[in-house]
Amino acid sequence: MYEPEVDDYVIWKRPNGDWEEGWVYFKGDPPVKKKGFLESPRYITIEVHVKDKPTCMYSSGQPMRHKKIHVLLLCNDCHWHELEYVKHRRTREIQHYSQYDDIAGNEEGVKSSSNRGMYKSQEGRLQDY
Repeated sequence: MYEPEVDDYVIWKRPNGDWEEGWVYFKGDPPVKKKGFLESPRYITIEVHVKDKPTCMYSSGQPMRHKKIHVLLLCNDCHWHELEYVKHRRTREIQHYSQYDDIAGNEEGVKSSSNRGMYKSQEGRLQDY
């Protein structure tokens, strides 16, 4: 049986003929069984649509940080056999620039000229919003 992973592109073909397709956006961990509690099913969410948010400001006067609205479809693990795997999008293994420094041999945090364009300070990024 296919086990979906985050960033897989899947097609959900249901027995009634309906089908949806999109990127796996979230995958829940296996539930912990606790005495006296109902067992909740494991699930994934499939991102079937993304659209821009209308421009507006927070009540504090700051601009919105999140620019998109994600439409997600919930799929419980009992329906994972109805999913068809299409592809997986490439994600960077390195999530943070500090990890890049460790791998590149730049433990002191000094940016070399080869990765100078890649580095962006946190302060500059926050001011862009």
